Amino acid sequence: MGFLDFFRFNTEKRDNGQNFLRAHSVSNLGQSSGVAVTRDSSLTFSAVYACVRIISESIASLPINVYLEEADGDRILQKNHPVQKLLAKKPNNYMTSYTFKDVILTNLLLEGNAYFLIVRDGSARPIELICLDPSKVEVYRHEGQLYYKIEEEDATILQDDMLHFVGLSFDGLKGRSVLNSQRATIGTSIAANVTAGNVLGNTTQVGGIIKHPGKLSAEAIERLRTSWNNTYQGPFAAGKTAILEEGMTFEPSKINAQDRQLLESRRFQVEEIARIFKVPLSLIGHLEKAANYSSIEALSIDFVRFTLTPYIVSMEEEMNRKLFRENEQDEHYVKIQVEGLLRGDSNARANFYKQMIDMGVLSINEVRKLENLNRIENGDTHYFPMNYAPIGQSNQEDND
Repeated sequence: MGFLDFFRFNTEKRDNGQNFLRAHSVSNLGQSSGVAVTRDSSLTFSAVYACVRIISESIASLPINVYLEEADGDRILQKNHPVQKLLAKKPNNYMTSYTFKDVILTNLLLEGNAYFLIVRDGSARPIELICLDPSKVEVYRHEGQLYYKIEEEDATILQDDMLHFVGLSFDGLKGRSVLNSQRATIGTSIAANVTAGNVLGNTTQVGGIIKHPGKLSAEAIERLRTSWNNTYQGPFAAGKTAILEEGMTFEPSKINAQDRQLLESRRFQVEEIARIFKVPLSLIGHLEKAANYSSIEALSIDFVRFTLTPYIVSMEEEMNRKLFRENEQDEHYVKIQVEGLLRGDSNARANFYKQMIDMGVLSINEVRKLENLNRIENGDTHYFPMNYAPIGQSNQEDND
């Protein structure tokens, strides 16, 4: 065996190893549940659907506005700015502002990417945002610039003309789909859901057994069954007291070990899905192991801080970078208002507003605006306690 033959031998060894890895690849492991994990199939599992909806609907329901920041730091709502009209009213001819934000989040949560083509007028102002299917868009980089190739379209889009919202990513070019990165977990959840449906659909489930000390005829059994069901079956019969005659006894059916294990598995899968999407269990109706919060306000703050805020910041930054012309980018910005989600109960808000008014931080009209109430006359005055004074001022006045 010559020198080159030695390398040829080792190459074959390596090929065999690669074939083994290829046969047991991650994609195959993801399919070990026997269920194809797609956008549609993943949404058939209620926990995935609930997590996607609670996040997307929460952000979609928030107001989105364009502001001008003045030199002194004050901000002014730009009601007539083209970007304000685009985002807050009509992104395109077939979407509302709510639908626009909802579609962004749904694609981002499931596909890891959301794309909207920016259509501009002759003065480079955006006039329409067109939604694109994430599975039909490819991203590539050439000489420091990003380009977007749309499948089945003979067009290449420059990065400045594409709103690209990116999820978890290793390079910033394209986000990773949760359907791929968590394929095994989601696939197992879907499979467990299908299995549960098959078990419940094909297994005989009885509420209980009526025992009689004697032997009943077929006619007597049918008459007893009919009488029992008519009296004690249905939602309006719950809580009724059963009366048994002639030594009859009733034994309710008990859950068996297999059914109990199936229920535990489904509970675990729900917890896994909630962990993936960072959604508190109580928000998707899973109350058995929900975290204890001192109030609804504490739950809302955690949900906004750890789950919604990263998506909101990502959306704001991408829109600020691409929707304003170059001479507007220093002063104009997009803001998604999360204050509505952080509002506590009536007593908590009243105490907070009182403190803000007493300290001169907010005026009465500013408080009324936060509560969606109309302004009142002389409500713009800021008040502060008369006994407040800068440190050292009172001593200086005494010395004078």
